[in-house]
Amino acid sequence: MNAKTTATDLPKTTNDQKPALPAVATAPQTVAPASPSAAGPIKNASTPISSTPTADMTGTEGKSVTADSPAAKPEKKPKPPTKMEIASSIYLRMSAQKDMTRKQIVEQFVAEAKLSAAGASTYYQLIKAKLG
Repeated sequence: MNAKTTATDLPKTTNDQKPALPAVATAPQTVAPASPSAAGPIKNASTPISSTPTADMTGTEGKSVTADSPAAKPEKKPKPPTKMEIASSIYLRMSAQKDMTRKQIVEQFVAEAKLSAAGASTYYQLIKAKLG
């Protein structure tokens, strides 16, 4: 029989605190010292502390001051034209001429844009649909 558990079925909880267990004294554990050759010399109270800053206290280590200013960012190189852009310019140039066939334009795509024959044919169709 599956019965739902309701709040009245649950045992009541109280805020009574149980007495804490007495603290058990444990003997301090001794740690074997590391060998000085493994991690360098062991520093003790008589070893002076260096006053030079460590790894990265200033937050600018390894960065030049000019890199933080927005005007000093290096200019991005212009991206080379994509194959689609090259093919589009070829299409516009060649379609403006009279008596240019699809075959001639596709051959020019292969030669100038370095497309495969199948890719050039696809590009021709896409460009023609886009530019008309």
